[in-house]
Amino acid sequence: MKKLLLLIAITFLFNGCAPWIRTGGPYTASEANVVLDLPDGWMRLNTVDYFIITRDGMGLQNILVECIGVNDALTHTKKKFRKGMLPLEAAEVILDNVASSDDVHGFEIKENKPAKIDGKQGFRAVYTYKNSDGLKTKGVVYGFNHGDQFYVLQYSAPQRYYFDRDLKTFERVVQTAHLLNS
Repeated sequence: MKKLLLLIAITFLFNGCAPWIRTGGPYTASEANVVLDLPDGWMRLNTVDYFIITRDGMGLQNILVECIGVNDALTHTKKKFRKGMLPLEAAEVILDNVASSDDVHGFEIKENKPAKIDGKQGFRAVYTYKNSDGLKTKGVVYGFNHGDQFYVLQYSAPQRYYFDRDLKTFERVVQTAHLLNS
């Protein structure tokens, strides 16, 4: 998390405000094969591998949307996806990737259950952890497989105040998500 924040800060300093784009309404992420409705007034940062949005800053709340190839290596875990794995098996891979980050301490899964995203079988998991500064953070992640791709929609924020305030916004984003080519 600290490395991501440092990278964003450096990018911001060298590029000014250019990489961050104000959101609102339908958004098509062609690279990720996803279309969704983004909340008004949030800011979006696109990278080659994912896009992320925030309202008040990355450390206060963020929504991450990414498409991961079944054979792609994840950042923090050695666990791998495999084609045809069950949604709750895929959830274990994603949750282990979050839990294995150097900035995550005391990781706890609060809920992990089946969910439908864009009519596809997937999962919804809720988790908590403390970051390296001791801040209690809560997250929700939805995920589903489609062909050779795994789709992740993830929200995280400090458990106190920000998480509850923006959870409904995240849930609306998830409800609008659908694949361009399904």
